[in-house]
Amino acid sequence: MESVTCGGPTPSRAPRIYAHRGSMLMAPENTAQAFDFAVSAGADVLETDVRLSRDGVVVVTHDAKLDRTTNGQGLVRNWNMRDMAKLSACCNFVDLKGQSYRGVHAGLMTLDELFVRYPGIGINIDIKDPEPAAAKAVAAVVERHADNADVTIGSFHAPTLRQFREMAPQISTAAVQSEVAALWFGRFLSAEKTFPKKLPYNYLQIPTRYRGIPLSTPAFIKTVHALNIKTVYWTINKTSHMQTLVDRGAAGIVTDRPDLAAKLIGRRKL
Repeated sequence: MESVTCGGPTPSRAPRIYAHRGSMLMAPENTAQAFDFAVSAGADVLETDVRLSRDGVVVVTHDAKLDRTTNGQGLVRNWNMRDMAKLSACCNFVDLKGQSYRGVHAGLMTLDELFVRYPGIGINIDIKDPEPAAAKAVAAVVERHADNADVTIGSFHAPTLRQFREMAPQISTAAVQSEVAALWFGRFLSAEKTFPKKLPYNYLQIPTRYRGIPLSTPAFIKTVHALNIKTVYWTINKTSHMQTLVDRGAAGIVTDRPDLAAKLIGRRKL
């Protein structure tokens, strides 16, 4: 991915491969095992989620509760990181062959640890907590690693992302839902009249279709790229769907199967 300090991104020929939660069908999601698999397979970007622990540490995990993915229980925000580090983050995982990971150790990672472990790899972060403290904590971590990192921030919570942009304006961000809607409906008008010269985001990270509205048409992708915004689509696991997005010029594909995407695009490393 492009440097966070270089302004807007430019479309590339082949889409970049975003490994969804590392590679959540191939290894326990949001663990070093999943991220290692993704990097080895040829992923360009590690897509992940973060939440705050009780002691203010930014933890790499998707759910508000620990129950589904670990042997712990309760809300992430009610645990200190020191105690969460002792949990297994893979004991409930079963791979595509039906093999259980019980007995295999994979702990929860902090966002700091993720940056240190994967220098030079793109990292896409979804801030899951809506509180202002979450935006502040993520901004602090990202800025600690900004010189050696290639990072994009997104969130489903518009106020959270707005706060992050104010605290770290040099870091790339993805559009929130209302901004995506403005692009979709605004494309029928003159772009010069509808959109400012510099938008507050660099990426659309969206499904191919939302409530019946097709968001991956060639015309929409072309319009968005003309505004120097990249289109990244989730979550694409069928190679036929990947190929369609490649043909239409999408900038990125978020997938649980980075190995299949890399093979399709010709970037396979395994």
